[in-house]
Amino acid sequence: MSRHRDTGRSRTTRRLPAGVTRREALRMGFGGLGVSAALPLLLHRTSSALALPAVVEGAERAFGEKILVVVELSGGNDGLNTVVPFRNDEYYRVRPNLGIKRKNLIEVDDEFGFHPSLVGFERLFKEGQLGIVHGCGYDNPSLSHFESMGFWHTGVPSAGESLGWVGRFADLAVDEPEQELIVNVGGSQSPAVRSAVHTPVVFSDPNRFHWEGTKEQQKTYERLNSEGRHETNPALDFLNRVASSAVSSSKFVRAAAAGYRTPVDYGPGGGLGSDLVRVAALIDAGMPTNLYYVAASGNTFDTHVHSRTCTHGC
Repeated sequence: MSRHRDTGRSRTTRRLPAGVTRREALRMGFGGLGVSAALPLLLHRTSSALALPAVVEGAERAFGEKILVVVELSGGNDGLNTVVPFRNDEYYRVRPNLGIKRKNLIEVDDEFGFHPSLVGFERLFKEGQLGIVHGCGYDNPSLSHFESMGFWHTGVPSAGESLGWVGRFADLAVDEPEQELIVNVGGSQSPAVRSAVHTPVVFSDPNRFHWEGTKEQQKTYERLNSEGRHETNPALDFLNRVASSAVSSSKFVRAAAAGYRTPVDYGPGGGLGSDLVRVAALIDAGMPTNLYYVAASGNTFDTHVHSRTCTHGC
């Protein structure tokens, strides 16, 4: 989505090194990092040759009015029964009972069809607002949920990367610390938004997004916020940036959430719907944020814990 915002900010953007062509950048990765350092591995298995040049070009420039909202669905999803390859005989051979018959599908082209409950997805797809990426994953998977989520958050399988792919993308686009560039709506910060340059704004309930503590703690907090950067003390500099980000953002977040009204039905209170309402409120209020990250967990869509294990003849 996009929204025109006059933020009045001056940004420093990172360019390709002199003498390095775009083709070479794609071959060696973004600014010397692996290709997966900017986006998850899923791009390796798609028409990434078309997508990646646009990503590099976009990262070289300031974000401008562009806004990316990332929604992470935490849990297990049966992708083959979400987007069904009804032309593939192997699908029905290995899933004689679990496979969804073609007559029950919402066909989107000559090869694939949506699960019959995804009526809204069909509309978005036909309007050009939804894309499908097949075969997301990584080579030689360990089958560990924890390792796989770690790889997804960093975009670098089996490499021990500490920063998230969203955070590194922000670092590539804007290489000077900028408050409110990234907002993570959730009870805790996602590893995906970890950045070497920027401090994400992280909150769950806007009404509770304010300082709580003793008078002594308040004094320390205010001192951290007022002393500025400490180039020789990275740990203190980090604390200063977190404190400054919280102070500058909390009042705005609470006011935006309290004043937002929408006719859109986001579903029952709580969970993903409420988080997306908060994102919409901040965008509507003009918060200078280009990257929003929200996550849906629990049984919002993941029901495999209630299913029988199927070893053959599904």
